[in-house]
Amino acid sequence: MSKKHKETVQRQFTKTAEAFSIFAVRDTPEVLAEKVEFAKAQATDVALDVACGPGAFVLAIAPRVKFARGIDLTAEMLARARAFQAERNIANAAFDRGEAEQLPYPDASFDLVTCQCAFHHMPKPELAFKEMVRVTKPEGRIALIDTLAPESDSKFGLHNKIEIARDPSHALSLRLTTYLSMFDANGLDVLRQSLKRRQRSFNQWMLRAGHKQGDKRYAETRALLEESMNGDRAGFAAQAQGEDILIVHNEGMFLLGKKVDGRS
Repeated sequence: MSKKHKETVQRQFTKTAEAFSIFAVRDTPEVLAEKVEFAKAQATDVALDVACGPGAFVLAIAPRVKFARGIDLTAEMLARARAFQAERNIANAAFDRGEAEQLPYPDASFDLVTCQCAFHHMPKPELAFKEMVRVTKPEGRIALIDTLAPESDSKFGLHNKIEIARDPSHALSLRLTTYLSMFDANGLDVLRQSLKRRQRSFNQWMLRAGHKQGDKRYAETRALLEESMNGDRAGFAAQAQGEDILIVHNEGMFLLGKKVDGRS
């Protein structure tokens, strides 16, 4: 990750740490529980969550595993993760500061390596993915969850333009086909796959990024979205709902295993 983009990510998530922590940890228990169940953690697992943010997934999975560790670039996010850990009195978890592209762990350290909704913040997500593969044990698993961009070239460009207008730390939402090619190139089989349609309030989505009605970035993002609604030109399936807009993010959930002698 370039120094400039790293600073943009840290600035954005330092600014929005409180809002992001509230929405990620306390307001989506059903979605969090679904992700924990999807990962199929085992009692003997040593797990790592990459780009862990305020630690929602780490703390949710800790009761199911031997030890859960999270790593994130932003100090404020880690401070909140440790505060949530203390609130819940969870002993078998820890949080480190570091970059996804340069994980500070030896090869084959973890049984389960996860990452949720962070690849779209990375200019070169393939580098982070290679690191995730490196630190996963030969018989281990990788669980990757992120939003999916439209396959159509025209929708793909406008979709990401709206995302960047909302959040300058957004790099690129990837297509499903891009993820599948990346998995295959790194010698991984898809053990489980689930595609979800996550409907959400535009206003709440903007608040999560630190923007309220009346803010310049809110107005610019909303204008782009409203212009795209006729014909769903950005792939958000946006629908007006009073003063709000309902949008849909397509999300891919993948559980992966390393291929051994042509088999996973």
